[in-house]
Amino acid sequence: MKRAKNCLFVVIILIFLSIPINLYSAELVWPPPPEEAKIAFVQSFSTPEDLKIKKSIFKKIWEFIIGEDVENRIVKPYGVFAADEKFYITDSGNRRIHIFDLNKKKYSFIDRIKKDEFFKSPIGVVVDNKGNVFVSDSIIGKIFIFDQKGKIQKEIGGEGILTRPVGIAISPVNNYLYVVDTGANKVRIFSLEGKSVFEFGQRGKKDGEFNFPTNIAIDKNGNVYICDTLNFRVQIFNKDGKFIGKFGKVGNRIGEFSKPKGIAVDSEGHIYVADAMYDVVQIFNKNGGGSDDGKMWLPAGLYIDKDDKIYLSDSYNNRVQVFRYLKGK
Repeated sequence: MKRAKNCLFVVIILIFLSIPINLYSAELVWPPPPEEAKIAFVQSFSTPEDLKIKKSIFKKIWEFIIGEDVENRIVKPYGVFAADEKFYITDSGNRRIHIFDLNKKKYSFIDRIKKDEFFKSPIGVVVDNKGNVFVSDSIIGKIFIFDQKGKIQKEIGGEGILTRPVGIAISPVNNYLYVVDTGANKVRIFSLEGKSVFEFGQRGKKDGEFNFPTNIAIDKNGNVYICDTLNFRVQIFNKDGKFIGKFGKVGNRIGEFSKPKGIAVDSEGHIYVADAMYDVVQIFNKNGGGSDDGKMWLPAGLYIDKDDKIYLSDSYNNRVQVFRYLKGK
C-alpha cells in the first residue's frame, strides 16, 4: 500500500540467513511487486573467489602445503569504500583491510602498520583522489594513511588529538578529512596532510551535541550526516559544522532507532541508515520522512558509490552485500 506523497519511501532490505549466497539473483528487489522497485540486489561476497578473483599457481601450491589461508575470508566487516571497481573493507575480526580489485582480478590486504606493528581495531576506510588509503583504528586512536602498495605514508592522531576515531569521510567540496571521534563526542576535521583544521560537537542531547556518535556520510554538496548513536538520531551539518537538521528518536518503529550505525547518501539525496539492533536499513528522503517496515540481520557500515551501488557490511554473515538504487525508476 502506498503512503502519502510527502514520504518518499523506506526500503527495508530483507536478508534471509538460511538462503545460500548462490540463490540470490539480480531479480531480488525491494519493495516486491506489484509496487515499483527501488532497490535491486547485485551480489554478495566473502572471499576473492566470490568475485571471480582466482588464486595464482604459487598461492595454490602454498596453500596445498600449509593449508588454506582463511584470513582472505571476510570475518567481521565494518567500513566499506568502493571506487572504480575496487572495494576496500575493514575487518575487525581478523584485523586487516581487504582490497578487491575487479579490473585487475586481484586480491590484496593491509594487516600491519609497520613491520612489527599491527592493527588492533580497523574501523573506517576512505580513499582520496590520489589513491591514498585512510584507515581509522579505534583502539590505537589514530588514522593511518597508506599508498596503494600498502606502505605507510603518514599518521594522524595520537594522545591529545584523537580519542576513539571510528567513521571517516573525505568531503568532495573542501577535500578535508572528517573524523568521528566517538570517545570525545566530536567531529574533528583535518587536511589530507594531517593538519587539524577545526572541530565541532560536545557531549549532550541538544542540537549539535552528541552521545557517542559513530558513522559519517558526506553528500555531493558537502553536507555532513552523523549517526548520533546513543541519542538515537541522525544529525545533519553543513561543511563548516553548522547544524542544519536532525531526525530520529529511540524506538522500534519507522523513523526510530535503537543502534544506528552505518549511514550513506545516494545521488538523489536519499539517506540510508543501518540499525544494528533491529537489523534494518531504513531509507529516508531529505527531510527524514519514509514508510514501510521489515527485517534484516546485524548491518554495520554502509557506502554508496557514484553509480548508486550500495555496499553493506553484513557483519554477522561475514560478508559484504551489494545493492543498487534504481534511479529514475
